[in-house]
Amino acid sequence: MSDQFWTLHDFTATGGHPPFKRLMQNRLRARMEKLVQLHPDWDVNDYAHYFGEIINDDSQPELEKRLAHWHLLAYFDRDRCYLIWRSWYRLPFYAAHAESLYALTNEHLCNREKLQQYLHKYKTSNDTRANLKTYMLGVLRNIMRHYVNWESKWHLLCDVDLTSRRKLQKAEERITEVLKNSGSKEPEISQYLFAWRYFVPVYKNNRVYHPNRREGEKWPEPEFSDFVEAAKDYNSQRFQPGAPLQVAVGAAVTPAMIQQWMNICIAALQQSSQITEVSYDAINVQQPDLKSISSWEALEQEEKPTEIDQILHREIAAIEQNLDSVRSQIPQSSRQAVMPLCYPHRLVLLTQEQFSSKIGVHQGTISRFISKNVEAPLLEKFQELTSERINSSAYVKTFLTEKFAHLDSANPIEVQLIAAIANLDPESQQILKLSYGQQINLTELTQILSQEQPISQQQAQQKLTLAQNQLEKSFLKLLNQWQTNYIKSWLKNYYQNLIQSGLLKSFEQLESQQQEIICQRYVQKQDIKSNSHASQTLILAKQQLQRSFLRWINTRFGISLKSETQQVGEVVEDWLSKDVLYLEIQRN
Repeated sequence: MSDQFWTLHDFTATGGHPPFKRLMQNRLRARMEKLVQLHPDWDVNDYAHYFGEIINDDSQPELEKRLAHWHLLAYFDRDRCYLIWRSWYRLPFYAAHAESLYALTNEHLCNREKLQQYLHKYKTSNDTRANLKTYMLGVLRNIMRHYVNWESKWHLLCDVDLTSRRKLQKAEERITEVLKNSGSKEPEISQYLFAWRYFVPVYKNNRVYHPNRREGEKWPEPEFSDFVEAAKDYNSQRFQPGAPLQVAVGAAVTPAMIQQWMNICIAALQQSSQITEVSYDAINVQQPDLKSISSWEALEQEEKPTEIDQILHREIAAIEQNLDSVRSQIPQSSRQAVMPLCYPHRLVLLTQEQFSSKIGVHQGTISRFISKNVEAPLLEKFQELTSERINSSAYVKTFLTEKFAHLDSANPIEVQLIAAIANLDPESQQILKLSYGQQINLTELTQILSQEQPISQQQAQQKLTLAQNQLEKSFLKLLNQWQTNYIKSWLKNYYQNLIQSGLLKSFEQLESQQQEIICQRYVQKQDIKSNSHASQTLILAKQQLQRSFLRWINTRFGISLKSETQQVGEVVEDWLSKDVLYLEIQRN
């Protein structure tokens, strides 16, 4: 109970402020231990009332008032963080929203004068007799609601530091995410973002930094001249290198279009910023039914894999069946264990060096075995499925003439082609954007290219042909790289899932009490350190889980990892701490 008054909830994982320094926490803890000994019959409310009285007592030394203030900060902090979480956790970019609200509530909790005002009001006008924590959470909830409702919609859209590339990128990612969630698609999203980049500096310079605007006032409505200026910048820059291909398509934008697009972005941001009401009773969080936990294979059957996934699964199954017949110095009894145990996924159990030492072969033998017998045939099959690779020239031509004006960034092949265009030199990019984005003829293209240095139509045609050839080469190179990376990523996921299935099966073999204590610690995130019996039960449960998992490895792959018990234990802990168990349960 006393730990509520000296432990700050660790908000650093979501980008918030750091907790107390360890030295200060130890000092507060020692004070609480003495206070508990002096008043063993006090409950939590008594301690909170005691610290509140010290803060409001002018006769108390400054150090005592400061320490009492810190005790109350710790008392409110965990539930304050939960209040922020329950308001925002379902929304995209939770960390960004939460950090802002955490800083906002800090202004009221860390400012002792403000906190004294709240405590005085609680003492004099609390008719409901709610406890102090409930009262303060209500205060903080109203502060957050007022902040969200007061904030100008243009502040919501344009409050970004244009001098920081990282913050600008973060803001773009947030807008992209909320636009997708609201139903917007490409090429509109890229067009909205490109317009936003030019509207923000225009609006802030003309309205926010206007000499007649007082600092701290609500951000004003833009004027139509702001959209006119932003549209002019948009149209002058949309053919420049680095500009998205989506903005090079179609006619020039109008100020009215920029205004409409900015309002669409605002509507998406406002929708994402609505505070959602979730039951505050943490005890009533839905608990998983342990009896309903099934193995990975049963859960996997409920998914609907894509056609490519189905084909790749059949291909890897055929590869694994034929491993005994391939030429390799690796003993046949160990070949099935190579990929699951040492392919570099997140839950990898052994390095290639460890595995090779265990079975008595050179590490290069393991590496060649993986590359030649698993990755290469799977990559070949995947390349057959992505048939565009067979004739990249025809695909590029079709893309330029038929799809350029209707870019679909959800298509992974087109994503590589868009990236290939971005890799071209500035002149080649401009030529392709003008020729296929604006669909201008050779005569018009020659006139535009002749603005800096006169050229003939034949030279313009040569430049266009050269740009197309460079695009084909760049596209083919990126496509090959993407296909290789895709297969490696697919294999990592495939064998990580296999290890997860073994961990889940091992978990199912635990006694019900052991399953329950693990779920309390890792699923429900309960703090059981203060309960020595629960802590010991958890330790025994994790040890049993590890032993069961080692038996599964030995049975499944014929490899004993008893000498790597500590390493296996780290993998088990990583699996538990990353909420994999919780995710698997929720899939049922």
